[in-house]
Amino acid sequence: MMPKEPRFQLPSAAIIGRETMPDGASIRTLLLSHEAPIANLFLMTGRADFLEKWADAICALHEQGFAIATFDWRGQGGSTRLTDSGAGHIDSFDTWLGDLDALSRWAWGSLHGRCWLALGHSMGGHLLTRWIADPSRHSLPLRAALRGAILASPFYGLGGPVAMKTAALRMAPLQVARGKAADYAWGQAPYGARQQRPERQFLLTGSRAHFEDEGRWAEARPELATGGVSWGWIKAFAQSERALEVAPLEAMDLPVMMLLAANERLVDNRIAMKIAARIAKCERHIVEGAAHELLREAEPARQQALAKIRAFALEQCA
Repeated sequence: MMPKEPRFQLPSAAIIGRETMPDGASIRTLLLSHEAPIANLFLMTGRADFLEKWADAICALHEQGFAIATFDWRGQGGSTRLTDSGAGHIDSFDTWLGDLDALSRWAWGSLHGRCWLALGHSMGGHLLTRWIADPSRHSLPLRAALRGAILASPFYGLGGPVAMKTAALRMAPLQVARGKAADYAWGQAPYGARQQRPERQFLLTGSRAHFEDEGRWAEARPELATGGVSWGWIKAFAQSERALEVAPLEAMDLPVMMLLAANERLVDNRIAMKIAARIAKCERHIVEGAAHELLREAEPARQQALAKIRAFALEQCA
């Protein structure tokens, strides 16, 4: 039986549903309305995340005044899976961008309010950046209505030793060509004890309780867990990085706030700063004392991130 702490309870008012993508994939969704929202928030979580892992953050954002529309990405959580092994896999990040098009229409039609913001964490931040920068998407109703975007610990580049990153990126196309696209890449494995090691906690959060949430949910609901990445995922990431390099970020007039963790070791903040410099209206903030998962951090780092998000919303939605 799961504990009864708020971290383990999706809000009772939340509506859990499913949306079918044009190719038939089923995406699990969550809607949480608000009596008097300061903004509607289109929320995109990170790689291997799922709604329940974000339960506490969703509650906190709702308490800050947001109505929320969010979902499990294709290939993870309660959405259509792409491998039998549980590997994090995708053929192309463009597939996820296509899902965002459809999900933005779902969110737009489901929550009503005059002000819309989007928030992307980690991989969600990468995908949100490409989505908002793409001129072909500017006519989508929700994209046209956006007042601002929040990029929390955006994943634009892998952290860790350069030699290992370079080797993996070079090997991925070869492994895909050999028919091993859906296989786990070197050093990757199904979700298990390895993901619950203390070393991994310090990459993600200083909060032991929040870190343990993921493992306890995975034990209670194994179907929600996602393992390490596939060779196909690595190849797709490299292709998306190249697409981001030529994306017309400089032409965007959308206000953006980028929140970076002071103790970041999972993704490369140096690349994030370069991306931020290309966006005309981008304010940058370092969250002191925080690791990668800003909204699942220990206090006071978590409250600092939440306060920045609320202040940005109030400014853009005034």
